[in-house]
Amino acid sequence: MWTQFAAMVGGSSAGLASLVFLVVAFRFDTIATSTEYRNRAAQVLVLFLTTTVSASLVAVPQAPWMLGVELVMAAVAAGIVLVRLDRAAGVTQPTGNRRRAVAGMLVTLIALAGAGVLVAAGIDAGMYGYAAAGVTALIFGVNGAWVFLTAAAVEPGGHDVDGNALESGSTADKNVGGGG
Repeated sequence: MWTQFAAMVGGSSAGLASLVFLVVAFRFDTIATSTEYRNRAAQVLVLFLTTTVSASLVAVPQAPWMLGVELVMAAVAAGIVLVRLDRAAGVTQPTGNRRRAVAGMLVTLIALAGAGVLVAAGIDAGMYGYAAAGVTALIFGVNGAWVFLTAAAVEPGGHDVDGNALESGSTADKNVGGGG
């Protein structure tokens, strides 16, 4: 029952991971020189890759208790990597974008770990937690990619990283076009 969903979510996550690489290529000048943006991009990739790996685990025929253990292990491993990347980003003051990203990662990992625990305990309804984790990762991963594409190089107060004032309403246009 869940293999078709896993194939859809896993394929979507893999495709969106490639989108992150494309976004990084578009904004390479900013992302390559910013420790924060490099680590945030890596977090989005970890989110998509965790979803892809967990989809692969669901698609493999195996005992439910083993799947549950593997989902918990995937959530824990991803959580460790995401926390390290968050610390490496070096931002001390949370922004709105950071709060959304952290919320998305937490919901994804909690849902994935919860699904794993329930499935390992023999409760088939735990797979709905897996579904919630997959959908949440897709939503927040796309949001993260969009932030990189439109807001990379924009400092609080409407200035780019070079200190140039941005015109009201033109932030996305300037960033995508590379102007400034």
